[in-house]
Amino acid sequence: MSKDKTRREFIKETCFNSLVGGMFLSQIPLPLDPLPDDTTNLQSIVVDVKSRREIIKGMTPNISLVKQMMDSGITSLTETDNPKDAWKSLFHEDERIGIKINGLGADILAGNYQICWAIVDALKDIGVKENNIIIWDQYQHFFLSSGFKINRSFKGVRTYTTDGGGGKEALDSGSSHIEYDSGYGAVKISRILTEEVDSLINLGLLKDHGIAGVSIALKNISHGVISHPDNFHDNSCDPFIAAINSIPAIKNKIKLHICNGIVGLYEGGPMPKRRYVWNNNEIILSRDPVALDTIGMNIIEKKRTEKGLRSLFNRPNLPKHIETSAKYGLGISDLNFISHKVVIV
Repeated sequence: MSKDKTRREFIKETCFNSLVGGMFLSQIPLPLDPLPDDTTNLQSIVVDVKSRREIIKGMTPNISLVKQMMDSGITSLTETDNPKDAWKSLFHEDERIGIKINGLGADILAGNYQICWAIVDALKDIGVKENNIIIWDQYQHFFLSSGFKINRSFKGVRTYTTDGGGGKEALDSGSSHIEYDSGYGAVKISRILTEEVDSLINLGLLKDHGIAGVSIALKNISHGVISHPDNFHDNSCDPFIAAINSIPAIKNKIKLHICNGIVGLYEGGPMPKRRYVWNNNEIILSRDPVALDTIGMNIIEKKRTEKGLRSLFNRPNLPKHIETSAKYGLGISDLNFISHKVVIV
């Protein structure tokens, strides 16, 4: 790709000329209800909550400030007057609700722990029982690095992982017996998602990624809830991220996407090195993972420009899965149809 190629040219080339395993993108099987060609009446809301103050003090985010940001973000997203009504518009008190985090590098990209407990407090305020809330991830090693302890008991918020501490080899035992068709191979999905929760909150990180380009909301699901994610990394994970996110057993349970952008990673991902992170002081919320990833990708791109680094769109690992996900009907990537609300607290 030429160094002078614009983002618009990248998108056009990705959508119409990209070969995937000998198949043009226009020939990729789409879900039964793809995004309509006429999107003029559609708009996705992305709420970008920024803090005037530094959220991180030492190595620990300020939980009071995080709660304030979450309250402002959820009311703006749902266009309601108060946080309680906002959460009630998304969840009901009898639901079993999962919060899927991304613990990969969370010891440096801090904030998962504080955001999760802000969510838990909000859900409890609308009557959700603590034991009906599960905070979870794929691998126990990375989950613990976010600050959580394992709790599988019938008391309190449950916190555990698909692998049960056994690592990659144990993902199958924690996954569904049923295999789900992704269109590019069968996958087994974490039983936490398929059997133990009714709905899901997707809490991703704001990260550069050496294979997929970026890893924010979409990749946290596609490669974070299945038993053999390594099978789906070819061609910058495209179209696999979109295809896996489109599986109804996954897609139909996700009600809210949140990006922990308190600390961001602009280079060298997915495992962060401190020299490539910055205090971004943001939390981003949306019901549309494609729109959220589009905004997040642009935040990372802006930071790379500030640092004099190569554009995300001029690297071999292009973040083309975002455009493919829009083509699959998972959301909107066109900035003209994204309502990007910035809230300052």
